[in-house]
Amino acid sequence: MITRTNHIANRRLPAVGLLAFCVVLLPTGCGPDNKARGVVKGKVTLGKKALPTGTVMFYGKDNMTASAAIDENGNYEIKDAPIGECHVTVTVMQMPRDPSVIARMKGKGPKMPEGPHDPNAPPSPDLPSGAKYPKEIVPIDQKYSNPESSGLKFTVQKGEQTYNIEL
Repeated sequence: MITRTNHIANRRLPAVGLLAFCVVLLPTGCGPDNKARGVVKGKVTLGKKALPTGTVMFYGKDNMTASAAIDENGNYEIKDAPIGECHVTVTVMQMPRDPSVIARMKGKGPKMPEGPHDPNAPPSPDLPSGAKYPKEIVPIDQKYSNPESSGLKFTVQKGEQTYNIEL
């Protein structure tokens, strides 16, 4: 005689088996090793001059990617670059066309108006800073923004390494 309790237990058995399969067998290695990463540091230059803004991106196998911003001195650091041969891209944002935006980027233009001020009010907390605009945007050839046409490749190994990029 099948009771209601036995019927429910029999229905749960396949679900428990599937869960055990997923927990034990799947993490053991059919897919990419997402933990195999390296640290890549370097400097991006155009000619002999440091590129003052932009993004460096590494494209590894199995669609694994990692990226880092280029600082005002041309330096970048990718802390989780995929291991193995990677195609590399460098992208730089387009220069804005609006003259008022260009003036603000250069520290010129109108200042924000002061709001009403109550001398008896407690000091307000500091607000988070707005987006940082680079002082200079150096345009680069669009080919560097495509992994198929950039011509930039680097083989990433475990640990820390240096890859200076000359455009």
